[in-house]
Amino acid sequence: MLGDLRIVEIGQGMAVQVAGLMLAELGADVLKVERPRGDPARGTAPFANWNRGKKSLVLDLDTDEGLVALNERLAGADALLHQFTPARAKLLGLDDASLAKRHPHLVVTAITGSPANHPDVERSDDELLVAARVGAMYENDGHRAGPIVYRYQQGSWSAAHLAAAGLLARLVMRLQTAQGGAAHTSIFQGFLATLPLVWARNSEGPMPDPVSYPLGPRPIAQQLFQCAGGDWLQIMDPTRQFDYATMPTMWDVMAETEVDLETEAGQAAAFKLRPLENWLADLRAADIAAEPAFPMGEVLRHDDAEANRYVIDVDDPDLGKTRQPNTPFHSDADLPQGRPAPRLGEGGDTAWPAKATPAPGIAPAEVLTGVRVLDLGMFLAGPMGPSMMGDMGANVIKVEALTGDRIRFMHRYYQAAARSKRSLALDLTRPEAQSILERLLKWAELVHHNMRFKGAAKLGLSEEGIRRYNPDIAFNYSSAYGQRGARGNWPGYDSIFNAIAGWEFENAGEGNRPVFNRPGTMDVSTAQSCLVELMASLYAKRTTGRGYTTQTSLLGMAAFTQGERLIGADGDLTDTYHLTSDQTGFSPYHRIYECADGAWVAVAAHKPEQQAALAKLLGEDFEAGAKARDAADLLADLEAAGIPADAVNFENAMHRFFDDPLNRELNLISVLPQPLYGIVEQPGAFWNFGDTPVVFKRCCPAVGEHSDEILREIGYSDSEIAAFREAKIVG
Repeated sequence: MLGDLRIVEIGQGMAVQVAGLMLAELGADVLKVERPRGDPARGTAPFANWNRGKKSLVLDLDTDEGLVALNERLAGADALLHQFTPARAKLLGLDDASLAKRHPHLVVTAITGSPANHPDVERSDDELLVAARVGAMYENDGHRAGPIVYRYQQGSWSAAHLAAAGLLARLVMRLQTAQGGAAHTSIFQGFLATLPLVWARNSEGPMPDPVSYPLGPRPIAQQLFQCAGGDWLQIMDPTRQFDYATMPTMWDVMAETEVDLETEAGQAAAFKLRPLENWLADLRAADIAAEPAFPMGEVLRHDDAEANRYVIDVDDPDLGKTRQPNTPFHSDADLPQGRPAPRLGEGGDTAWPAKATPAPGIAPAEVLTGVRVLDLGMFLAGPMGPSMMGDMGANVIKVEALTGDRIRFMHRYYQAAARSKRSLALDLTRPEAQSILERLLKWAELVHHNMRFKGAAKLGLSEEGIRRYNPDIAFNYSSAYGQRGARGNWPGYDSIFNAIAGWEFENAGEGNRPVFNRPGTMDVSTAQSCLVELMASLYAKRTTGRGYTTQTSLLGMAAFTQGERLIGADGDLTDTYHLTSDQTGFSPYHRIYECADGAWVAVAAHKPEQQAALAKLLGEDFEAGAKARDAADLLADLEAAGIPADAVNFENAMHRFFDDPLNRELNLISVLPQPLYGIVEQPGAFWNFGDTPVVFKRCCPAVGEHSDEILREIGYSDSEIAAFREAKIVG
C-alpha cells in the first residue's frame, strides 16, 4: 500500500518505534538509524515487536562522518521520523529550516514530550513526566486520594498514531505542492487526543462543566464483578437497560438466597455466587457485551486474536521462535506483515537514489483541503478517525439516522467524535434512500463505518454494496473482534477490551482489584488505528488510483498494545514491569512523590548518575525526604542536579488547562459555537504542520444540521430535498 515510500527513523522511544512499525507494515521501506553499538533494547520483547520489518543502519550522529552519511540517506527519503527536541535537532542540522534548504522534498515528523511550539518542548519526553505536565493523573481512578499513575502508556500509544497519520497527511499534501515540511506531534498532544472524552466545557445545554473531583479514592468498577473462584467479569451495557434477573444463572442464585439487584452492592454479592463461565454464557446468549478481565499478555492466546492474526509467529534473530502482537491492520492490499526485526546493520547498506525536486505547486489552505470523506459510523471506535481528518481540513460528511447517532446522549463523547464534520440525517432503512447513498459514495474518496456487518448489509453498506456504487472508493471498517474469527458480529465496547488487554489489572497496581479505565483508551486507539489506515489508503489512492479496503478492531488494538511482551519458544510470556500497589509509579527512581505542602512531584531518574544524585538529594528514605520539602524547592534542586522532574498538575487540571491563555495561543484549545451546547471548548490541535495551520471551523453538528446544503452539493434541487423531508427520508 505504501510501497513507494522511504522513511528514516531515529529514536529509541516507544512512540517513534511504533509509528515506524505501522508504516513499515503498511508497506513503507523504513530505515532505523542506530548508534554504533545498537539500540540498548536489542534482545528484548519491545525491540522485537516494535522494529519488525525495518532495516538497520549504524551511524554515529556525533561525528561529521555520521551526519554526512545520514544526509545522503535523507536525499533519497520521503520522510524523517525522529524524537529530537528542536535544540538537539539544530545541533545535528536536522531542524526544520536546515532540512528544508537541503532536502525540500522531505517530510519531517518529530515526536517530542511537549508540543513543538511550547516553552516546555526541551523538557523530557518521559511518559510519566508528560502526564504530570498535562494533568492526566487527575483523570485516573485509583485506590487512594491524590494523583494516580496509570500503567497504560496512553500518551505514547496515541502519539505514535498521530505521528504516522500526520506524516502521511503531509505526504498527501506534497503530491500537490511537491514540497515537504513539518508534521510534528508530541506525547503531550497524544494525551490531548485521548482526553476530549472527559475534557470539554460547554457554556450551556444538558452537559454542564464538570466540577472538581472530591479529594479521595476513586476505585471505579462500572459493571465489573468478581465471580465465584476469584475471576473478574467486565460487562458493558451502555444504556443500563439489561435486567440481570432475566439470566438463568441469576434465577438459581435468587432461588438460594435473597439478593438486591437494585443496588451495586447487591449485584456484586450475587455475581460472587457463581463462576465466570456461567455468567458469560447467559450474557452472550442475550447479546450483551461481556469478557473476563485477563492479566496483561493473555490476550495473545485469545482464539479470535489468533484467528484474525492479531498475534503472529516470528522467528526473531535474538529471541528465536516467538508469538508477537501484530499490527491490527487487515487489507486487500498485500501487506508485508511478520518480518522479524533486523540484526544490527542488516539491510542498511543499500543506498536510495536521490529524489528529484520538481517545481513547487500551490499550497492548500489546510493539509487535507479537498479530501472527501463519508463517515457512516456511530459511537467512538472509528468515527473519531474521520473527525481528526476533518481537523486537518478534510471535508467530512457524517451520515446518521433521523434520530441521530446513538452516542449523542453521552454528550462529551459525541462532541469528541464529531468535531469538524457536517451532518446529514438519512433513513437508510428506506429503499428510497439508496439513490442518495449512491450519490454520496460517488462523491467520496474514502468511506468509513463501524456497524456490525449483518446490520450494515441490510443498509447497503456491505463492502459489495459500497463498491457497487463506487468500485474505486477506499473503504475503512472497524469492528469489535475482527471479521475472521467466531465473534465477527459480536458487540464490543471500550471497557470490554481494556479488560481483555489486562489494563484494568495493570492500572490498578500490583495486588489490587481491577479498576474501570478512563477515558476510553481502547476506543480512542481503535479510532486512531482507523485514522492511520484511512491516511495510508488516501495516499495509495492518490498515487495509484486504487481504493483499498482496510479494517481494524478493538480486539486488534487490545493485542497490539501488548507490545512490551511476547510469547517465547517455551510458551511463556516474557516479563515486563508493573505499577506499584500504591499507584505512584514503577520504582523509587521513576514515580511521583508527595511533598510537605501537599503538592506532588514526578521524577524520572533513569541513568545511574541521575539515580545517585536523587539518592543524595532525598536521603536513605526517598518518601520521607520528599515529604520534608516543599514542591517548588524540591523541583529547583532536582533541576540543579540534572534529574528529569516535573510538578504534577493535579487539582482541577481540566479547568486549569482551558483557563491557561498559553494553550489558547498555541492552538491547543478549540473554541467553537454549537446549537445545543453554546460555546464548546475542547483539546485542540494534535499536530503542528509548521507553515500550514490546523483550523477549527465546526463543532459537533446538530442532527441533520447540514442536510440541505449537502444534498444540494450532490445535485438535488430544493423541491427534491423538500420531498425527501416530507417523506421522512431526510431529516
